[in-house]
Amino acid sequence: MQPKANTPVETSQPSVALVSHQSSLQTSLLAHLISHELNIECPIVELSTFSQLKTTFALVDCQHHRREDLAKWLHDCQDCDDAPIIALFNVTPHSEHEDLLAWPCVHGLFHTTSSQELLLQGLNQLLSGEYWLPRRLLHHFLQSRRPPVFNPIAEKLTKRERQILTLIREGATNANIANMLFVSEHTVKSHLYNVYKKIGVKNRLEACNWARVHIPEA
Repeated sequence: MQPKANTPVETSQPSVALVSHQSSLQTSLLAHLISHELNIECPIVELSTFSQLKTTFALVDCQHHRREDLAKWLHDCQDCDDAPIIALFNVTPHSEHEDLLAWPCVHGLFHTTSSQELLLQGLNQLLSGEYWLPRRLLHHFLQSRRPPVFNPIAEKLTKRERQILTLIREGATNANIANMLFVSEHTVKSHLYNVYKKIGVKNRLEACNWARVHIPEA
């Protein structure tokens, strides 16, 4: 029987902590699968009790956690002396949860479309010290590491749109941007809508990566 989500578990054996907001049948079955197939312990815990575990690996269910709550938790984890290795799963493709890859302690991500076989394969890689990312996100990461290149689309952006893209690249939220540019959040969202259409992206993460490639830093 798997431990309940509210029950702190201490173990000195290699383990993968399954961090979920609720201990459902689906969560219990997943924990059992991981434990059985990888031959390791897989306790189920909540964000608030993870720090009580003696484990260095967390598999976090994004389906039941808000991005803001996870960002705060990741910030706390990053400040720990022994920051855990973290992988996110149940991530909806193109959702704001993908932005959490910006945290250094996040080494892997699994979409809601990932199969059990792919999840187990990825966990094996992560436990071996490797990274595991979907191909699309890996492509965006590689693009973000390359120097800016000229793109005629960038020349069609207005000065304000380039400002907003630059701020997004630096990690600013819509509220931050509105305060810095002395406009409303509605105006920022309107600009972003136009920017997404012009540069051909679907979400904030893709816009951020596009800006890193095509807009030189000041």
